[in-house]
Amino acid sequence: MNVLKNEKGSALFYLLWILTTVIVICAIIVNITRVYVVKQQASSAAELSAVAATGDILTATEEAIKEFDAEMISRLEEGEIYIPLWETITDRVAIHQSNGHSDQEAYIKAYNEILPGSLSNPLLKGFFTVKFTVDPALGTKMYQTVSRIVKANEANEEHLEIKISTDTYRVEVKTDATFESITDGKILARFLKDIPQEGYGPTLTYLERVLE
Repeated sequence: MNVLKNEKGSALFYLLWILTTVIVICAIIVNITRVYVVKQQASSAAELSAVAATGDILTATEEAIKEFDAEMISRLEEGEIYIPLWETITDRVAIHQSNGHSDQEAYIKAYNEILPGSLSNPLLKGFFTVKFTVDPALGTKMYQTVSRIVKANEANEEHLEIKISTDTYRVEVKTDATFESITDGKILARFLKDIPQEGYGPTLTYLERVLE
């Protein structure tokens, strides 16, 4: 009888050990999966916000061109003709749209093709300088756009970094999302970790002339 009691005790010990091991393995698998999910969360926030902030730059570009056109028209003497730069841009945009590009892609292509040469005009360059370096409105708008998307994707606004790269001429966003381990607090220790990710908007080569 003593032998049987010992065997039952050993079996119970091994059963508990196996159950504990299974629980630990399951917890590890769940946490690894959550790390991937949180990483994707931060990545999506960075990528989507970088593209959206690029839209703010495109809007500022349109405003600068239209202000330049208005100034040029106001300076016309009687009999003089001026073809608005915005008209030239939209004609090129229509060509790219007809080739299957999205609206944003079409405007980016048109700007990249036309503006580098046009920005040799000091007056046009002056309007762009005001929009991109003097007036803080663009920077504020970009931050608001990025912040809204980051929060919507449950990433952290606290460590947010936004810049227009002077090397690649695109919007670059850095953010992170917080991973919190799932645990009972006994077998596995609870911990928090911020998982950083970066996102990039499309290249706006005409910004080389704007930011020089």
